[in-house]
Amino acid sequence: MYVQPGPERDEMIIMGENANNTILEFQNITKTFPGVRALDKVSFAVRKGEVHGLVGENGAGKSTLIKIICGIYHADSGEIFVDGKQAHIMNPEQSQEYGIYVMHQEISVLPNMSVAENMNIHDIPRKGGIFADTKAMYRHTRKALDMVGLTYVEPRDIISQYSLATQQMIHLARIISMNPKVVLLDEPTASLTMNEKQQLFHAIERFRENGVSIIYISHYLDEVLQVCSRITVLRDGKYVNTYNSTDTDNEEIVTAMIGKNIKPERRKSEQMGEVVLEAVNIAAPSIVHHTDLKLHKKEVLGVYGLNGAGKTELLRVLAGCDRPLEGEIYVRGKIVRKPDVLSQLKRGIVYVPEDRRRLGLVLGMSVLENTSLGNERKYASLEMINRRKEYKDAEKYIKKMNVKTPSGKTVVEVLSGGNQQKVILARCMARNAKIILLDEPTVGIDVGAREEIYALISEFVSEGAAVVLASSDMNEVLSTADRIAVLAHGRIVTVLEKEEATEEKLLLYAMGDDTYER
Repeated sequence: MYVQPGPERDEMIIMGENANNTILEFQNITKTFPGVRALDKVSFAVRKGEVHGLVGENGAGKSTLIKIICGIYHADSGEIFVDGKQAHIMNPEQSQEYGIYVMHQEISVLPNMSVAENMNIHDIPRKGGIFADTKAMYRHTRKALDMVGLTYVEPRDIISQYSLATQQMIHLARIISMNPKVVLLDEPTASLTMNEKQQLFHAIERFRENGVSIIYISHYLDEVLQVCSRITVLRDGKYVNTYNSTDTDNEEIVTAMIGKNIKPERRKSEQMGEVVLEAVNIAAPSIVHHTDLKLHKKEVLGVYGLNGAGKTELLRVLAGCDRPLEGEIYVRGKIVRKPDVLSQLKRGIVYVPEDRRRLGLVLGMSVLENTSLGNERKYASLEMINRRKEYKDAEKYIKKMNVKTPSGKTVVEVLSGGNQQKVILARCMARNAKIILLDEPTVGIDVGAREEIYALISEFVSEGAAVVLASSDMNEVLSTADRIAVLAHGRIVTVLEKEEATEEKLLLYAMGDDTYER
């Protein structure tokens, strides 16, 4: 029997909606942590066989809601209904018993085991209840892989030989083989190429046709509008509204997320100075070859390319993380012989990696410690570190970067993605960096935090720094960069001035069409 929503329920969601068409419903979900109300009486419903978008800034409550759905957290109050019946979800196993599965952004695999073993690790078919039935396991795996279009993946292959994107699709195939009712996809396209995204979208459409409901969580609003029939917005832990995708647009969704209207504008250029970083005929491990690059003082140089074009490999060479196989690097006109990370840091070059959680931060350390990380010599006296001086300095930059944290002693792992990125930028400022190499600086960051980070980049440049911004988001480089170097198949095929750069030109060059007439 359909449960009548409580007085806090937004009437527009239920009125006129058939209760028999609802697969998952939240009523007045509330969750409080010390000093923070993460969710405040959140109510909305997901229909059977629909792709339902869930969006909001970092800190809006999306992650908390996901963890409540899959049994990691328990709501302080409120109710969850699955197929019209109240669900009591106390752990992840119970969540799956209700047919609810989550594909997290960071998937984990057993790299030295086969695709079939990874897919069946929790339920290996047995012969006589003892020995693994490998033939049945391979048949089951083949069927699941074909359902998501992974016809080229062999069940017997070691899973680590496949790309991260393919591993993600394999994980999705495993979920679908469990006959789910609801699948939550958390930032599913963050590491996918354009073709891989389309493959995922086709798989989502097949699931929808088979009656599986998808909750699609992403910061890429264009994707959300493309694949979702309805979109629910959360802000500051509260339900804002649910929109029909055909009746809304990017601007309305952003306004609902932020609480105000944001109209991104192209950054105003500074008067560029001398060349501060130059790469000549650089070849980097695995992909980059015969590439030239020049960066000027007070310039934001965009490096645009599709995923896999070589952006990360190029920046790692410039930062000294990897040695170039060929070519030379010059910093302020002087050749750099045998570049390494320490020598490049001394030259004022810092690198902000795409994977900030694994490569940019020590998650178990505090915000203060992460801000001063690698800069200990600045605070050393007689082989001892003056912690008072170190933390006072770090607090200054945390404040300047507008890092939202309960205190400087808070463990950095609990901060939102945008605030974690601002901690890394605070570290750059504390090191007095003059050349900043940014690799996908806003991946997984909400629209409000993006605008803050763009403002910080402008501030760096106005104070005399130079920035290389490598990104697969063409709107990001178009709005931020002074010049845009387009990378395709490991080679910079053209450099466009801001005035001549368009989405069409960037995409054509990035796809390898260097015959395009400007």
